Amino acid sequence: MALSKTALDTDVSVHSTFASRYVRASLPRFRMPENSIPKEAAYQIINDELMLDGNPRLNLASFVTTWMEPECDKLIMASVNKNYVDMDEYPVTTELQAS
Repeated sequence: MALSKTALDTDVSVHSTFASRYVRASLPRFRMPENSIPKEAAYQIINDELMLDGNPRLNLASFVTTWMEPECDKLIMASVNKNYVDMDEYPVTTELQAS
């Protein structure tokens, strides 16, 4: 039994209510648009789509913790742009991983 359905052929555009001050026309869902859009609009559209996934704090069906200390979140954000594959460039990260 499928838990989700694929988009219909008629659902080939993204219609954004909250980014409408930047984008007047709908955007293609499955290909890159012909013209660029402002970064604020791109953020708003992606953020709106991700909100449809639900709130992990309200997920009572799984037995995992979806909350972490704010300090952990800060550490993740401080290192999110590191390329961990390049272990020579980031030796401290490699050492922390090995511990």
